[in-house]
Amino acid sequence: MRRYRRLVLIDRLIPFLAAIVGLVALAGAVAVQLNTDAKTKAVTEAVAALRTSVDELGKRAEAAATPIDDGTAAGLLALQDRMVKLEGEWTDQQAAAAAAPAALPGAPDASTATAEIDPNLPTTDCIPLGTRFMVTPGESYPICQSKAVIKTGLITADTVTMDGVGQVVETGFGTIAGTSCTVMVFSADEAGFAEVRVTCT
Repeated sequence: MRRYRRLVLIDRLIPFLAAIVGLVALAGAVAVQLNTDAKTKAVTEAVAALRTSVDELGKRAEAAATPIDDGTAAGLLALQDRMVKLEGEWTDQQAAAAAAPAALPGAPDASTATAEIDPNLPTTDCIPLGTRFMVTPGESYPICQSKAVIKTGLITADTVTMDGVGQVVETGFGTIAGTSCTVMVFSADEAGFAEVRVTCT
């Protein structure tokens, strides 16, 4: 009789034990799945952050490689073009001088004639009269054998402002105050360069 009761009790416990084992297995599977999802999410976020950092570094590298245009290159190119033109004009003048007829015997040679020098006027560190030269803003250019001094101010695309002269347009003339000299502007460039010439009477 007792043996029969034990068998009946065991038969009743077996389904409960099986259910408990199933629940434990299910809980383990759920825990493993949650852990896997958490790791996958963490790896995905790390990859996204790394990709963002790489993109930012690429943008910074491109910005650093891009040169800054401050107008210096354009100014240098303009000056180079002007020097090429001056060299061409000088070559043409030399060719014209070589083709000119020789001076008559006994006539004074203009190229060797020496003007009377005034010791009270500058002869060194100055620009010779009648010479075309380049000027830039904020500079002073004494003119040899004269009281004239070219002091440049603002230079635009077609005008040059000078102390004692005022604003002179391109290919125009201006009188230098306090002297018998005039200044002519051959060209002006907004990059800050101009070509002028001073003559005195």
